[in-house]
Amino acid sequence: MRANPSATTPKTVLITGCSSGFGKRLVHDFLNDGWRVIATMRQAEARADMFSEEARRFGNNLVIAELDVTSSNDRDAIVEKITNLDNPTLDCLVNNAGYALFGALENCTEAQLRQQHEVNLIAPMLLTRALLPFLRKSKGAVINVSSIMSFVGFPLSSAYCSSKAGLTMLSEALKYELDPVGVRIHSVEPGGFRTGFVNNSQWGSNDTLAYERQTKGFQKLQDKLNSGEGKDPAPVIQKIVSLANSKDRALRKQVGNDALISKIMHKSLPESLRLKAMGIMFKRILQ
Repeated sequence: MRANPSATTPKTVLITGCSSGFGKRLVHDFLNDGWRVIATMRQAEARADMFSEEARRFGNNLVIAELDVTSSNDRDAIVEKITNLDNPTLDCLVNNAGYALFGALENCTEAQLRQQHEVNLIAPMLLTRALLPFLRKSKGAVINVSSIMSFVGFPLSSAYCSSKAGLTMLSEALKYELDPVGVRIHSVEPGGFRTGFVNNSQWGSNDTLAYERQTKGFQKLQDKLNSGEGKDPAPVIQKIVSLANSKDRALRKQVGNDALISKIMHKSLPESLRLKAMGIMFKRILQ
């Protein structure tokens, strides 16, 4: 079911992390689907020009707002901004902002590890808490953009994997709280898509020689993947917009063949066999 573009009071979605990747595409597709979009990002004023065409076409249906998801002041300001809208409603929250910290655990500093979980897990938890009064009133939805790496552990990715696993489990736990009050919650778990994800990632600041070979192999793999065309992220965007429009109450949605196959393996193979197979694969690709 699609939103009605001619409706006098369009539904409202707030999307975090709109300066690149999935977030940027989501702004465009939600607007085309008839939604009012609150597009949030850091340095919003300086980056507003990236949505100049959408602002021209959709006018007041596009609201660009400053939001560093880790800032309590910015989160409070977002609540105030929604409250002061002509139609102060929120029908969907898309927690999309995030990044990846790569590197062996020993190579990541305490500050880096804390920041990874602050952005990818604590921030969406706190933003969701702040916006739930609006979502309860509208009987709306929370869509958390998680990852295939929330249920498949990857070497040199422990910080990112654990942050996304936490986000997925946050979604599952909240489902039991939110179903009775009419709020839907979904965890969208994409595989690998062309989003500039690698370019926005960070690496551990330390350099422990014990992991040098794995690190070089992982970086070589990333360079190879980043040099190709990659998969168009359209299926992920379509899935998120579809969930926002539907009454589907399914919790977890994998997107992409790699995510779907990994999920089947995760469910069907004994853990010992799955871990052995994955270990052999990682050993080969990280040579």
